[in-house]
Parts: sequence; structure tokens; C-alpha cells
Amino acid sequence: MSYNRILIEKKIKKFLIEDNSFVDISSKSIPTKSISSAKIIAKTDGYISGLEELEILFQILKVDITFKKEDGDQIQNGDIIAELYGKTKDILLGERVGLNLLCHMSTITTTTRKFVKIIEESGKRVKIACTRKTLPGLRMFEKKAVEIGKGDTHRFNLDDMVLLKSTHLKFYNGNVAELLRNMKLKVSFTKKIEIEVEKVNDVIIAVKNGADIIMLDNMDPDKVQDAINLLKQQNLRDRVIIEVSGNITQDNIVDYLISEPDIISTSILTQKPTEFVDLSLQLG
Repeated sequence: MSYNRILIEKKIKKFLIEDNSFVDISSKSIPTKSISSAKIIAKTDGYISGLEELEILFQILKVDITFKKEDGDQIQNGDIIAELYGKTKDILLGERVGLNLLCHMSTITTTTRKFVKIIEESGKRVKIACTRKTLPGLRMFEKKAVEIGKGDTHRFNLDDMVLLKSTHLKFYNGNVAELLRNMKLKVSFTKKIEIEVEKVNDVIIAVKNGADIIMLDNMDPDKVQDAINLLKQQNLRDRVIIEVSGNITQDNIVDYLISEPDIISTSILTQKPTEFVDLSLQLG
């Protein structure tokens, strides 16, 4: 999947400048015209992502790159991911930026795939999604890594959709209906409205006042089940998307799958991915 290549190139140029503001003094002993080949090799098992970014990086540096894998492929320790050919100094100049981004994105993709596997094995039709808890400057890459891992990207930024959180609700003294009514007067009809609720009974108020998506935040599995059952009892379940979020991990996600929400979102995918993927670059 290809994101905005112009934006990717712009960001990668900034990463290169951050790593090499003036000159790579460690490579001064290498002749300018020296040509080398190199391989990027997996040092752990997992799933690979970030190959489009790697391609753009080495295009900037005018180093030829040939891929042995595609984004989303499963990899094993020792697998060759890509082969490089070009000026030795330019290969070394791109090494750390390339590996950092590749390892980070692959770690997120692999962690996402672990969540997806748990859901698939449960037999439930529920999507796993990341959140807006991403590192500044890296959101596009982290969201893309989730998507490559077969997860949902959720919203990219604040103008994607309306997400009314506990802070918004606090301003309205907990009045779900008033908050939703006022928001509908302010926002374009093209934008979906999601509201975060912490009380089971608020799901009915939210649906009846036009919420498109309800986030059941920091509820235990029993309360999630109660909220969904309440919607079913009033024939409202099909009128709204249910997202469950808050302290959901690989260890407890199965408990939340029982009630069959539409979406389960977790910051673990981007903030604390668990499945580290390591790669190295070897000359020659």
C-alpha cells in the first residue's frame, strides 16, 4: 500500500539531515568513489514493513535496491530482506535511518498481526485498531505499519472525525445529549461523530442523539456486555458502531471479544509494541 510518496520523501530527508547535519566523519577514510554491495538481513522472526520507505531513502541517496520481500511478508531470522549496490559512503549514510524506520515499523506490524491472529482464532468478526497515541513526526509511518499488519488505522488527526472524549463531556457536566446536539450544529454532515462513554446507560442516550460510534472506555468485559445487551434490548445495536478501548492487552482481549464489539482499539500497537523485530545491514 502506498501513502503520499512526496510526504514520505520530505520526512526521510529530514531524518537524514538529523543524522548527518554536515558530514559523516566516520566514513572519511573510505574513498569517495568506492562501490559496495550490501544486504539487509533479518535477525528475528516477524513481519516486515517499511520497504517503500527504504526504497525512497536509497533513491534519495542514489543507491540501487532490490527487494527479496514485500511489505507484510512473514520473515524468519536469517532472511535477506533487500540487496543494495552503490557508493559505499552513501550506503553507510542511509544505514541507520533505514534500519531504525524498518525495525520500528516491522515491530508495530508484527505486534498488530499477533492481535489479529488472536481475533481470527476466536472466530469473532472484530477489528483491531490503533489510536492517536503515536510519536510526533512518525504518525504516518506507525499508522501505515498497523495497516500493513491488517489492523485499522483509526483517525490520523483531529480533523478526520469527531471524537468526544471524557474531557469534552466534563465541560458539559456529563450531559451526553446536550454535547451531541451542540456538536451536530457545529460540524459538517460529512464527519462521523464518536463519543466516549463510561456509564452503561449512556449508550442509549448517545444513540438516540445521533452518535455514529460509541466508545466504551475503560469498562470491564462484563460492563461492555451489559452495554451491548442494553442496545440489543431496545433494537438499537445495528444503528451504531461499538468501539471498546482502555487497558486492553493480548492477555485479556479474548474476554472483550465475547460480546462482539465492532472495534477494539489499543495504544499498545504504536506506544508499546511487544514483538520486537531486529534487522542488520551487512556489506559485501
